[in-house]
Amino acid sequence: MKKLFRALTVLLAGLFLFGLNNQKDEERAMQTFTPLVGNDENLKIWMVTDIHYLSPDLFDDGEAFARMQATSAGKDLKHVPEMMEALVWEAAKEQPDLLIVSGDLTFNGEYQSMVELAAFFERIEKNGTQVSVIPGNHDIHSGWARKFEGEEMAVVAQATPEDFQEIFADYGYDLAISKDPESLSYVMEPKAGFPFLMIDTNIYSEKKSTKAPTTEGRIKDEAYAWLDGYFELQDETVQAVQLIGHHPLLNHTGRLGGGFVLENAEEAIDYFAEKGIQTSFAGHIHAQDISEAADTQTPFYEVVTGALSIFPNAIGEITLSDEELAYQRKSLDVEGWAEATGVKDPELLAYTQTAHDLFKRDGENLALQMMFEEQWYEEAYEAAVMDYVGRMNVRFFSGEDYIEDESLLDEWTSHAGYQIIQQNSESFLKKYTSQLLQDKNLEDQNIVIPQHQ
Repeated sequence: MKKLFRALTVLLAGLFLFGLNNQKDEERAMQTFTPLVGNDENLKIWMVTDIHYLSPDLFDDGEAFARMQATSAGKDLKHVPEMMEALVWEAAKEQPDLLIVSGDLTFNGEYQSMVELAAFFERIEKNGTQVSVIPGNHDIHSGWARKFEGEEMAVVAQATPEDFQEIFADYGYDLAISKDPESLSYVMEPKAGFPFLMIDTNIYSEKKSTKAPTTEGRIKDEAYAWLDGYFELQDETVQAVQLIGHHPLLNHTGRLGGGFVLENAEEAIDYFAEKGIQTSFAGHIHAQDISEAADTQTPFYEVVTGALSIFPNAIGEITLSDEELAYQRKSLDVEGWAEATGVKDPELLAYTQTAHDLFKRDGENLALQMMFEEQWYEEAYEAAVMDYVGRMNVRFFSGEDYIEDESLLDEWTSHAGYQIIQQNSESFLKKYTSQLLQDKNLEDQNIVIPQHQ
């Protein structure tokens, strides 16, 4: 029955795409859709993810927001609006052709946050950069959509799939040469011959929810049916296809479970590799990492850009040419924006340190909590263990943990905190810090991938 359903789904998707792509051809003939750059030009892309924007109207300086900030895994929720101002300013200055946002646009799917974020995207487009978005697991039908006022939290309107596509109609969906009728996935082609598959990998309820967002993700059979139809209609002008999703297909953390990897990742890798796709981009885990699949017949790379909402406020800069794809991680220049626009807040004028300290404190608090939970806390251990875990978290999430020369690990293995954890922890802290010690796959902040390997 499942095979019959999939066959019928493929047939219906093919019929849908036949009409849709005929319309696409007509539109191109009338030049109603034009690539962002010419055939002989490079495409400059900025990739950001996990903005987690929360409208300033939905929080104050009260106790409820302070509790949420303290448990937000190092996200600087207070300053995300200023980060967006800095992004508008920096995009206007650097003029990328395209800004891609790969999910978790909002803190927890608040409708108001989504509307305000779209206003930032409108400003970015007016300054000359096209914006293209897909949702993350926090964006649709989130039962955690809240307002934080004083000591209380209050339920606020949550965004539906229809809201998402309507609010962001001009930010990616207007470039779509094909749309999945069953999800928020679409295909755009910002440079002729270089399609981008913008895949909705999220699991959300059909109705508004009272529950936490689902961390896990998967690609549905219906999406594969739509993609089958799309690939059947490709022609010889297609040179290289790029894949964008919220959930990673590869395990970038070394941890199993917890929704860190797409549920049907093996099927997805096989499918996309068979289609000749060699590069995937994702977010979700908040950490900066680049990995290569170990068991594919042809090279398959995945680039995960760190969350914009945590240190070091990552932007992935991509240059796409006919010969290669080059990726480099840079940091949002909040300090440059603050100085250029006359901002007086010392936290923003020294934002690199502000964001670093906030994120390091989150790691320190994790260490303290786990020492108590693992029942080996001693006051004499506290400072060293907290410092070590805080520094390790900053290093890993910044993408600075790739080390070829193992002698360079001495700085970390000789740290008093490392020694204390090795001697006392038998569970989480020992496993966690061991996983973060050394990335042996690929350097995480830049990569150059030749086209058509």
